[in-house]
Amino acid sequence: MKSAWIDRTLAALRNAGGRVTEQRRVILAAIDAAPAGISAEELVSALEQTNADASRSTVYRTLDLLRDIDAVETVHPSPEQHRYLARRTPDQHHVVCQTCGTVDIIERCTFDAITDDVELQTGFAVTGHSLEVFGLCGPCHSAAS
Repeated sequence: MKSAWIDRTLAALRNAGGRVTEQRRVILAAIDAAPAGISAEELVSALEQTNADASRSTVYRTLDLLRDIDAVETVHPSPEQHRYLARRTPDQHHVVCQTCGTVDIIERCTFDAITDDVELQTGFAVTGHSLEVFGLCGPCHSAAS
């Protein structure tokens, strides 16, 4: 069963002039099934497991295209790690565990008041924002205590 996110993303791909290939469908399904995000290498493995013929460059080009159409966003559990998550809402923010890399979505955006203040202080017209909060998830916090 396809999700609403996959349906919207396929439509956005078509509207952007992109082709809907089997490789892209497998990539979308893998991203959709990974609520904590998925790395490019994990996507390559997912493609290999389904026997979808795709190279690393296909994965990276597809991820670039998905970012361009605002279908995915990147989180960084560590400086050298990038995970890709389905962007299901316009103001989707994340909390990231610095120990295990768990990523949870913050459902409610309360950044609008800060955005207004930023505009007043700087004269910028804010057109968007991205927020990642770092800390320790429950199990990692308990283990550290």
